[in-house]
Amino acid sequence: MSGATDDPSETLPSSIGVVGVLALLVGNAISVPIFVLPGPLARSAGPAVVLAIVLAAVPASFVVLYNAVLGSAMPVAGGLYVYISRLTAPYWGFLVPVTIPLVAWASLLITARGFAEYTRIFFDVPSTLLVYVLLAFVLVVNLIGLRVVAQVQIVFFVGLLVALLTVIVPGAGAVDPANYAPFFPDYGAFGLAVVALFYPFLGFGLLIELGEEIDDPGRTIPLVLGLGIGIVALVYVALIAVLVGVVPYTQLGNEADLALAASRYLPWWGEYVVAAGAVFAVVTTVNTTLLVFSRTLMRASRDGVLPAPLSRIHPRFETPHYAVAVLGVPPFLLVPLAGEIVGLSAFIGLASLTAYFFCAIGLWNLPREFPDHYATAPFRLRRYRGLLLAVLGGAVVTGAFWIVTLLQRPVVGVVLIGWFVLAYVYYRYRLRKTDRIQLYRTMTSLETHERVDGDAGESTD
Repeated sequence: MSGATDDPSETLPSSIGVVGVLALLVGNAISVPIFVLPGPLARSAGPAVVLAIVLAAVPASFVVLYNAVLGSAMPVAGGLYVYISRLTAPYWGFLVPVTIPLVAWASLLITARGFAEYTRIFFDVPSTLLVYVLLAFVLVVNLIGLRVVAQVQIVFFVGLLVALLTVIVPGAGAVDPANYAPFFPDYGAFGLAVVALFYPFLGFGLLIELGEEIDDPGRTIPLVLGLGIGIVALVYVALIAVLVGVVPYTQLGNEADLALAASRYLPWWGEYVVAAGAVFAVVTTVNTTLLVFSRTLMRASRDGVLPAPLSRIHPRFETPHYAVAVLGVPPFLLVPLAGEIVGLSAFIGLASLTAYFFCAIGLWNLPREFPDHYATAPFRLRRYRGLLLAVLGGAVVTGAFWIVTLLQRPVVGVVLIGWFVLAYVYYRYRLRKTDRIQLYRTMTSLETHERVDGDAGESTD
């Protein structure tokens, strides 16, 4: 088939170790949404937004668990798509690459909005111009290649941590307990905040998308995931607790409210430290947004379910340049839609958690479908204890997200369901245009370089 290939020249080079991966992961997770979302969410949800970020860490923990087991057993590029198509069902896997562009564009728009808001603290420059400059920078960097992205990520990651500590440590001493009352001014807004705040945790999906580009992925992936979730959760809770503890929630509501909070207890430069941290977070977020999603499109193209050019790798930069362009160019046309921060975040959270639920089903099927991978994985769970709990927990959390979203922002759920229907129509069209049996075999088997001893004899029927 045109989209599938076992040619080793079409694989991506393994190039990053533990330090680089941790910087990519945490830098992606401690992202611009945590700078721009708390203010608008706290305006409606009140101080309960602190509890909302804690609850949002629950599905994030499930995601980390899925990623750790699957990434350890089957390190591949485009992991989420591969896991769902190979372990759950081809159609549900197909939904990942066709929905990813919407998620990527929404993510880039939110990030661009945050970049513009915080950069304007330094320079009186039109927001639209700043958005276009950022999108162009990220597109070029991701076209150049992963090694450059990793190097840029480490530099900005260090700056991000310094800025966050400068805000959190002195901010803890400036908190006024009276600002935490009333804690629950609006329960509906609180539920929506949980859904929206799941989005900042999505950086933990990065590793399974870069499996074949990570040194010793079977051990690196679970190690970095464990370290990363602890660091990120602690930073998020502390940052939001300082925000609503320093500034009454009735005075919040803007994307740059963290800078407002810092100005209350830090010297004149405090506002600029927060702004610098937000800019660092913007760069680390958009770097990895295109990096991760382009690998998924690349892998789906290898299988033949998306156009063949998306799997091509640039001969000089060793990047899937067409896939990067598909994700990085359209946002230039969608900049006017960047104002719906909460709605876009809810869409990203709901779409992503739904995908991870199907990933959980795949995790349950892993020991049966690819026993050799599971048996040799450095990190695994007992099938009828850990794996069953992971699937049931993911189902409950995903159902709760759908209920809250349909009650608070029904348009988000309707758009997502409508997109799934359109995707099914396109999927049936692809089946009519190709060899169905060969496509099924391709979408339920691994490429040669991803197999372990014993896989060659496995049936793909």
